[in-house]
Amino acid sequence: MREKIEVKYINYGIACRIGNKIFINRLLKKYPKLHTAILRHEKAHSSGFVLKDIMMDIEAKEIRELKKEYYSFILNNPSTWTEFLPFWWYEGRFVINPLISFIYLFSLVLTRFIWIRVI
Repeated sequence: MREKIEVKYINYGIACRIGNKIFINRLLKKYPKLHTAILRHEKAHSSGFVLKDIMMDIEAKEIRELKKEYYSFILNNPSTWTEFLPFWWYEGRFVINPLISFIYLFSLVLTRFIWIRVI
C-alpha cells in the first residue's frame, strides 16, 4: 500500500519532507518544471530520515537538468534562503537539517584548523 503524502504550500524555504508532509514554497508554482521535479524529489524521500535521504539531497538527480532555473529561483526569491539555515520551524515543530548542519560544522572545524595553522 502506498503511503498518503500531504503537500502544504508555505512562504519560505524551497521544499522539505517531514514525515508524510511535504512543505513546498508556493512561489514554485510559477516554475512548473522545477515545481514538478522538486515535488518528485521530496516524494522519493523516506517518511523518516535515513542515510539514503542525505545521499538523495547530495545527488539531487531530479533537478540536475534544471540547475539554472533552480538557482535563478533561489536568487530571485529571498524567502527561499531559509532553506540554508541548519534548522527551522514547520507548523510549530523545530526541525534540524542534518546535511546543512554538517556543512556548517565542517566549515567551522576547517576554519578553526586553518586559523590555528596561521597563528
